[in-house]
Amino acid sequence: MNQVLQEALMSHVPVMAGDFLRLVGAAPGQLLVDLTVGAGGHTRAFLEASAPTGQVLASDRDEHALQLAGANLADVAERVQFTHGDCVSRLRSLAADGVRPDVVLLDLGVSSMQLDQPERGFSLRVDAPLDMRMDRSGGETAAELLARVSEDELVTLLRDGGDVRGARRLAAAVVERRARRPFRTTGDLRELIERLAGRAGGRVHPATQAFQALRMAVNAELPLLIEALPLALQLLPPGAHLAVLAFHSGEDRLVKQAFRAASDAGVAELLTKRPVQAGRDEVRANRRARSAKLRVLRRADQGRSST
Repeated sequence: MNQVLQEALMSHVPVMAGDFLRLVGAAPGQLLVDLTVGAGGHTRAFLEASAPTGQVLASDRDEHALQLAGANLADVAERVQFTHGDCVSRLRSLAADGVRPDVVLLDLGVSSMQLDQPERGFSLRVDAPLDMRMDRSGGETAAELLARVSEDELVTLLRDGGDVRGARRLAAAVVERRARRPFRTTGDLRELIERLAGRAGGRVHPATQAFQALRMAVNAELPLLIEALPLALQLLPPGAHLAVLAFHSGEDRLVKQAFRAASDAGVAELLTKRPVQAGRDEVRANRRARSAKLRVLRRADQGRSST
């Protein structure tokens, strides 16, 4: 294992793993579909709780994440199957194959490992190519997206994905700047935002929300989530669980609405009337946990189900 992989694995701490295991009732012999395996922290926790016979079908759209997970889970490799792909394509494939899992997990957003790879363009701390693709095998980069979207489209993107204050002003500045010189690096975008907003005020850099919004647009994160939630629910047999960890208010809102609609239709039971959030000790130990919201539902018995 190279040093980069080793450091990433040593620093990886899955968010609210204990709450996840408790709410889904992890037990021996169960099957987990982990649609966003990352470095494999939640998968490892589930395999330990479901030992010796529990299994995981793990997937991720980020091939580097699969490499990390494979290294992290090498000692339990016989109980894990890895697949490259986004959550929607994976859910469709599993449904076509007739897979009926006990648990489905979606851990949304960008991981600390992705932020720590400067060449990926997710972080504003280091000047790097403005890429931001979770799946680098294809698709449009952030630089390409900024070069083609209209000013109005950019305003919508910034508001929907990052609740960016001054979205109209920033969008106009981007359009004016790209007419003179295209955006190629994270530094190009960060410096523009710093000139507009200044560096002062608070612990959060003024470019943070814009970078988040751009990343979410590049990876179609909200549209994929909207499509994935009903597919995941349909995959569950009666009594099985769907768990979603969200780190963005827009994502959590979509999960809340989908879960409530399923509950109102009698298709599922909400196990979290309100989202579960990390305790103070966990937040101190893992800063990424501070914005996490976990929601879990259980598929209703067939007698109550309408699907």
